[in-house]
Amino acid sequence: MTEEDVVIDIISFLDKYSIPYALTGGFAVSFYGKPRSTHDLDIIVQLIAGNRNIKELMTAFIKDYYVSEEGITDAIIHDTMFNIIHQETGFKIDFWILKNEEYAQESFSRRKRFEILGLTPWILSPEDMIINKLQWYKAAESDKHLKDARGIIEIQKDNIDQKYLHKWTNKLGLNSELKQVV
Repeated sequence: MTEEDVVIDIISFLDKYSIPYALTGGFAVSFYGKPRSTHDLDIIVQLIAGNRNIKELMTAFIKDYYVSEEGITDAIIHDTMFNIIHQETGFKIDFWILKNEEYAQESFSRRKRFEILGLTPWILSPEDMIINKLQWYKAAESDKHLKDARGIIEIQKDNIDQKYLHKWTNKLGLNSELKQVV
C-alpha cells in the first residue's frame, strides 16, 4: 500500500460515514500553492464525544492502523488532535477536532470539494489555508509556514477573496504576518 492509497482509504471512510471533514496542512498547501513533500495528512473533523463515528473509526482502522480510542476521546474533550498511523507505511494522519470558535466554524463552513485521486474530498479554502499558515507561523515561527502562505498567494492570486482574508487576519491579529507574505 502506498501513501496515496492511505489518503484514498481515509477520505473514502470519512465520506462513507458522512463525517464532516476538511483537508488542511501540507496536502492542501500543495493543492492550492507550490507542491511540497509531506509525510502526513492533516484533517479537520467534526466529532462529538460518545458519537457512533468514533466506534466506526476504531472498527474501520484497527486492523491496518495504530488507533487509540482514549486518544480520540481525549482530543474531543480538549479540542485538540489525535492521530492514527498506517502500520505498513508509517504514514501518519492527524485529525484536528473542529473548535467551537467563530473563525474555526466559519472557515469550516467555507470548505470546498475538488476532484483529487479519483475522489472529491473537502478542502479548506485558499484564504483559510493562508490564515491557518499565518497562525502556525505566529505560534511556531517556522519559515515553512510563511513559504506555504506565499506559495498559495502566488498561485491563487486571482482567486483569493481579499475582503475575507483581511477581515480575519485583522480579527485574529495576523496583520504583520500577512504583510510578510504579500
